[in-house]
Amino acid sequence: MTDSLGSKKSTNDHLDSTIEKENIKFRECYLWLQENMPPLFFEEVSQENIILIVHNLMGLHLEEYFSTIHLKNAGIITCLDSADADLRVLKRYTRYGIKNYQAYISRGTFQNTGCKIRISTIFFTEVIDTEDVPRPIEQIEKLRPLVKERNPNLTDEAFDKLIAGINNRFLRSLSMNRLILALDMFFRAQTRDNCQYEVRYNEDWEETGAPSMQIVLAWRNCPKHNFLYRLARTVYRHNLVMKRVNATYIDPYSRRNILIMAIGIHGNQGQAAWDVADIPDFLREFVTVKYFASFDNIDRKLVSKGIISGTMGNFLRALVNFVHQALVHIDVNLYNIEHIEEAICRHPELTAQLCAAFKYKFDPHHYHYKSYLKIRDKFQQDVSKLDTGQEENDTRRKNILRQGMNFIHYTLKTNFYRLNFTAFSFRLDPKYLDEIPFVREEKFPELPYAIFFIKGMHFFGFHIRFKDLSRGGLRTVFPKQHEQAVHERNNIFTECYNLAYTQHYKNKDIPEGGSKGVLFLQPYVRLESETQILKKEIEESVITDAELQEKLNLFREEQTEEYLYQAQRSYIESLITIVNCDPDGTIRAKYIVDYWKRPEYIYLGPDENMHDPMIHWIAWFSNKYNYKPKSTFISGKPDTGINHKEYGVTSLGVHVYMEAVLKYLGIDPKKDVFTVKMSGGPDGDVAGNQIKNLYNDYHDTAKLVALTDVSGTIHDPKGLNIDIMYELFQQARPIKYYPPEELHEGGFLVDKFAKRSKTAYAQQTLCWRRKDGELIEDWLSGSEMNQLIRNNVHETMADVFIPAGGRPRTLNKSNYKDFLNEKGEPTAKAIVEGANLYFDPNARKALEALNCLIIKDSSANKTGVICSSFEILSGLTMGDDKFIEYKDSLVEEILTRLRLCAGNEAELLLNTHKITDQPLTAISDQISRRINEFTYQILDYLDDLPLTDNPTDPLMKCYLSYCLPTLREQFHKELIQEIPEHHKKAVIACHIAAKLVYNKGLDWHPTIVDILPIVLKEET
Repeated sequence: MTDSLGSKKSTNDHLDSTIEKENIKFRECYLWLQENMPPLFFEEVSQENIILIVHNLMGLHLEEYFSTIHLKNAGIITCLDSADADLRVLKRYTRYGIKNYQAYISRGTFQNTGCKIRISTIFFTEVIDTEDVPRPIEQIEKLRPLVKERNPNLTDEAFDKLIAGINNRFLRSLSMNRLILALDMFFRAQTRDNCQYEVRYNEDWEETGAPSMQIVLAWRNCPKHNFLYRLARTVYRHNLVMKRVNATYIDPYSRRNILIMAIGIHGNQGQAAWDVADIPDFLREFVTVKYFASFDNIDRKLVSKGIISGTMGNFLRALVNFVHQALVHIDVNLYNIEHIEEAICRHPELTAQLCAAFKYKFDPHHYHYKSYLKIRDKFQQDVSKLDTGQEENDTRRKNILRQGMNFIHYTLKTNFYRLNFTAFSFRLDPKYLDEIPFVREEKFPELPYAIFFIKGMHFFGFHIRFKDLSRGGLRTVFPKQHEQAVHERNNIFTECYNLAYTQHYKNKDIPEGGSKGVLFLQPYVRLESETQILKKEIEESVITDAELQEKLNLFREEQTEEYLYQAQRSYIESLITIVNCDPDGTIRAKYIVDYWKRPEYIYLGPDENMHDPMIHWIAWFSNKYNYKPKSTFISGKPDTGINHKEYGVTSLGVHVYMEAVLKYLGIDPKKDVFTVKMSGGPDGDVAGNQIKNLYNDYHDTAKLVALTDVSGTIHDPKGLNIDIMYELFQQARPIKYYPPEELHEGGFLVDKFAKRSKTAYAQQTLCWRRKDGELIEDWLSGSEMNQLIRNNVHETMADVFIPAGGRPRTLNKSNYKDFLNEKGEPTAKAIVEGANLYFDPNARKALEALNCLIIKDSSANKTGVICSSFEILSGLTMGDDKFIEYKDSLVEEILTRLRLCAGNEAELLLNTHKITDQPLTAISDQISRRINEFTYQILDYLDDLPLTDNPTDPLMKCYLSYCLPTLREQFHKELIQEIPEHHKKAVIACHIAAKLVYNKGLDWHPTIVDILPIVLKEET
């Protein structure tokens, strides 16, 4: 009993002793905090959290001086202070949205360490702000009149809604002046993609203890994943330290979200920021951190090691994409993205020379062309001597490095040294194509006039044009699957070139040459990481699994569309920046070294993945920045333009060619029944409007027997119900909405989006079939579905095939036999190419050799671009208001001209084929070349010849006769005064050239300038 009591007493004594020691230790650490932490720490950190921090300090040595406290919506990190402390802290929270990050640094050193302590608090974004921080009501009411004074259109309701979206901690953290500045940045960010920021310097920072530099910014649709960590890395690389970060997200889970942030910064040794860093270079990297990759080989092997700066790392990322597009034509596997990045990183001394050469050529504060040439010469010598003993690898790396220098050498201007932007843009001399190690003429028959390359967030793109005055659509390639993305990525430059080249042949009837813009977009890594952060932040809420999934799906859908629009806005902004100039060619934007020094006026049109809101925005942006073409920069606008889908201008030409080729085949479409198959759906532009044309003109004779679009594919041996197809067109619905009960015997309809799960790993797709008089459901495997969708329109027999949708090279040399029947004959007697590049040249040749008549895309769908050309001419002449006033008459006159242009070429094509038996596609190319040849001859003649304003002058008479009647009769003066002279000369040249070729034929081939006076006399 005694032993038991003694043992219990001993245990209690030990417990008391331990508690006493713990109390002493706790008291020591608490007092140390009181004595060493700044007053702000005790104002902003709750008493409960201070107690937690004290407990962590007690055992900090046991956790290697890095301790983390995890709270529900926050984290507290205690560690020894160092220049890279922010990085070590934030690296642990890269997958969180962070709205507040505060670092408190002790005045004295911590026990037995000789180092100061850094205590960081992190608050995460969340759906409902549950912070126990009082609302600063008095401060808000003082803020209200000041903000409304600067923004007179801001209502009290809008102000209240805005303030309600800002977390309390952010409102309390900033002074009144800084809050006003933050809201100014917010209002600017609502209509801009680039970072809106202001920098404030604190000259009294040593006395006040405040940061020596503060950045107040607002950024639209900012990522949460890794974002603050990436900012911290940028700060650290410039020998700076983040002292305080406060942030708030307005509308954080929608496409309209805006991050507002205030960041206090010091030098990393407690110095002023401006004493340790090149502030302009720091800011240039800082405000583009969202747009370029950070965690790649360029970062690990070059930037992080200090071999090159962070901004030059971004330049190399752009260069890698460009070089890939140049060399992929040699060997798609040897010159993939990974190998090109490896070569750029493999020899750091050579890569540093690339960066130095670029700096000497384009840095407006340090450019020195002779120094650039000296570095270039040394670089070329060093590359030629490269020898690692592995010849194949050395050859690959030499080619890559040389193309990197060629990229710099043939670049004529760039926005790279601008202080704020959303993408890099480069204007190149096309002669660089002759420096790539392949026979250029085999891959790219003609050198373009100009090439632009643009690299931004999740995208890169090109713009190529074949004449100074050119026009063509802007297409966005947005693949939905990884395999498709890899394939598409390899062909972006080729696709852009071929589309522009085709457009150049297509534009023979108009003053503008051919051009095309293509951008490739792949944002899925960021989309997935942002979705996971959102899921983490809301799944603890009171919400069902179905509601959670609905929110995530809506977020993905909105963000996907926003990435599309952001990429397109960025492309346009970056392009206009380096072409927007004064009449003498001087670039208006600052910090651009220009080796071209001539005006450049570019005209765009809508194309794949271009929606009405973006068309409006592009016109608005061009107007806002006073780019010479103004709103005519882009055609196809619903109000101040002629929307191609609304008026069916492209399908009008397709329809004219279809009629002509049917009559050539001995089919009178008014009397004889004929069959048609199409790619593209009733909700599409060309396909939908061609369905409308068949409904209006050949309701009882046209039988549409097969069609494929993005929603599925359909086949009916007796022809689809044309009334229902026309109704689907009016409703803008795809083929999946065709009622299956309308199918005839042997018909089927595959609904690509109607799925059921056969097993956990396999899905089946619904196919309606009419079989033995009954309508049945036939559920297809993935392979069966893909085979039907891929082959239906190719295998179905028809008189005419109209590809009116589909990716380039859908039919090519490896699969054109899919278009042949069991006898080896084409499954259509004639093809009218409503879509661009649906066939590659090899497929065309093979089918034409089998007596299939093919109206090439450069002829078949040219009326769309002719319409856009007249829209531009009208807009430049009349302005937006008058254009709207006279739009109805303009449309009728343009439609009449389109029928005439298509009819003229169709007649020449088929008559020449009848006489010579040449393939129609070859004749089409001859027509384009002959018209372009005459046009260039006339332009060369007119180049140094000033035009008069006299309407009786033969040249001016020719110019006016080309123009629409409304322009000639109502806007005669404006036609002469408002249209630039080079545009008028292009009109004169193309008008004479086209008329001569269509009237005289291809056998008539004089030197056009010698007979120009006679031609002008006949013309007038």
